[in-house]
Amino acid sequence: MNKPFLKWAGSKYRVLPHILPLIGTPKRYIEPFAGSLSVALNVVALDYIINDFNKDLISLYKFIIYNHDFINDCEKYFADNNNQVSFYYFRNQFNTSLEPSERASLFVYLNRHCFNGLTRYNKSGEFNVPFGKYKSPYFPRKEMENFISVFAGQSVEFSVGDFANENLYQKLDSSTVVYFDPPYLPLSDTANFSDYATGGFNYDDQVRLRDLAVSLANRGARVIVSNHDTPTARELYSSAQITSINVGRTISAKGTSRKSVKEVLAVWN
Repeated sequence: MNKPFLKWAGSKYRVLPHILPLIGTPKRYIEPFAGSLSVALNVVALDYIINDFNKDLISLYKFIIYNHDFINDCEKYFADNNNQVSFYYFRNQFNTSLEPSERASLFVYLNRHCFNGLTRYNKSGEFNVPFGKYKSPYFPRKEMENFISVFAGQSVEFSVGDFANENLYQKLDSSTVVYFDPPYLPLSDTANFSDYATGGFNYDDQVRLRDLAVSLANRGARVIVSNHDTPTARELYSSAQITSINVGRTISAKGTSRKSVKEVLAVWN
């Protein structure tokens, strides 16, 4: 399996054996919530359409594919900078920089040095995750090089925006697979650690996503949605074929309560 180079809340790498058989080998693969791309990295398709609300993330993916020296630029930040002073200096530099290449390389540094590898912004759009205090943060050169080998030379379209943007869903047919991995429904009324990008993702968005999934399926595409296995999710996806899987959490809000939870894979077509 191809591993993503970013640490990411909700990464699907550990449950790929459950997801990939549902995807198969489509002609066109669409992933509207890119995240770390752990799924897309392991899908064999002719065309990829990759979208995310987080413009820093998509900018990073473009730089790594189309700029040959970018990996070396990222690695420079890792030397002798695993300390709080450097971290907060670079976090501030990231938040104030208007240079896309600098922001992209600093994003990798922050991802590997911040608490639990989280990506989180305040209401002003500033990255605000604290220092992670890791003994020796890993620089993912191998995974970044592999990312290039998977996507370079392929037909890959990157975009930034809302998951419902109709431009993502042109020329749908039975050879198209759309995989949605949205911010999840809370497991309980008090658990709501799913706002990974400025703007949040509320219940109305979950309903909007479900309606879009049904619409895309009616147009011929196979549609797959991941979410927590809760009564609310099962009600939302009642028109789909639902499979429940156990998932081992690798990133949590508190950083200590890592445990197995159930998720659903809802499939239309």
